[in-house]
Amino acid sequence: MSGTRLRTGGMLLAVLAAGVALVVWAIFAPREAAAGWLIGFLFWSQIPVGSLVLSMIHTLTGGRWGFVLRPVLAPATAAVPWLFIAAVPVFIAVPALYPWVQHASAVKPDVAAHYLNTPFFIGRSLIALAVWSALSLLMRRAEWPGGLLTAGVGLLLYGVTISSVAIDWFLSLEPPFVSSSFGASVGIMQLVTAMAWAALLCPEAESDPAVGDIGGLLLAFVLGITYVDFMAYLVIWYGDLPHESFWFVSREPLPWSALAGAWFVFGSVIPILVLLLARVRTSRSALRLVGLSVLVGSLLYTVWLVAPAFGAAALVPTLLAVVAIGAVQTLLVTSPWFARRRREASAHGY
Repeated sequence: MSGTRLRTGGMLLAVLAAGVALVVWAIFAPREAAAGWLIGFLFWSQIPVGSLVLSMIHTLTGGRWGFVLRPVLAPATAAVPWLFIAAVPVFIAVPALYPWVQHASAVKPDVAAHYLNTPFFIGRSLIALAVWSALSLLMRRAEWPGGLLTAGVGLLLYGVTISSVAIDWFLSLEPPFVSSSFGASVGIMQLVTAMAWAALLCPEAESDPAVGDIGGLLLAFVLGITYVDFMAYLVIWYGDLPHESFWFVSREPLPWSALAGAWFVFGSVIPILVLLLARVRTSRSALRLVGLSVLVGSLLYTVWLVAPAFGAAALVPTLLAVVAIGAVQTLLVTSPWFARRRREASAHGY
C-alpha cells in the first residue's frame, strides 16, 4: 500500500511540476507550448483509442491473446472519455496551432469555407471523440448479445473517424500536404502503441502460449506501420511533386533527421529483428523490453510528424506535456474505478 501511495505521490508531483513549467512556458512562447500539448495529446491518446480497437478486433476474431491482455486493455479502453478533457487545450489553441485559421489563403477558398475552419474542426473532433467514447462504454461487456454487432459497426465507424482526425490533427498543420494513406498510418500506429503498452504491462503468463501470439501480433503491427510509411515516402518522394515533397524536405535538417533515425531504430529495426526470434516472442520479460522500445519509437514518430511545423523550440514543452498528460492518464487507469475494471475482466476469464 505504501508503494502505491509513493507512486501516486510521485505522479502527482510530476503532473504539478510539468504543468507549472508548461504554463510558464506558455506565457512567453504560447505557440510552442500549444504544440507541445498537441504532441503529448496525440501520443497518449493512441493508447486508449488503440486499446478500444484491439478490444473490438478481439471480440470479432477471438483468441487467447485478448483474454491475457484484457486486464490492461479494459482499463485503457475505459479511459477513452478522458480524451475530451485532454483535448480542451488543443481546441483553445487552434488559432495558434493551425495556419488556416489566421491565413485562410493557406488552403483553397472552398476548403476553408466548408471544411477547414475552427467550428467544423472542433465539431469533427468532438464527433470522433464521442463515437470512440460511446464504443468504449458499449465494449465494457464484449460478451453481451450485441457485442459482435457493436464491434463490427464500431470498427467501421473507427475507420471513418480516424481518417478525418488524421487529416485534421496532423496534416492540416502544414497545408497543402495531403496523403491518402495517412489515415491508415495513424490507425496502425495506434494499434502498435496500444499493443506495446499491453505487452509492457500485461500480467505474468510466461508459460501461456498466448504470449507468443502477443509477440506475433506486435511484430505484424510494427511491420505494417513500417511498410505503409515506407511506401508513402517512396511514392511521394519519387513522384517529385513540390506540393507534397516539401513535407519531407522540411524534415531533412537536424534535429528532425536524427529523430527519424531514432524512431526507425527503436520503433522498427529493434522490434522487427528481435521479434523474429521465437524465444523472444514467447518470453514475457523480453516482450516487456520490446514494448518499451516500441513506445519510445511511437513517441519519437509523433514528435517527428508534428514538431517540425513549429521548430526545435517546441521540443522542451513537448517533453513537459508528455510527462504531464502521461502522469494524469496513468493515475486515471490505476484509480480504484479502473482497478475494479481490471478485476471484472479477470473475473470473466480474461
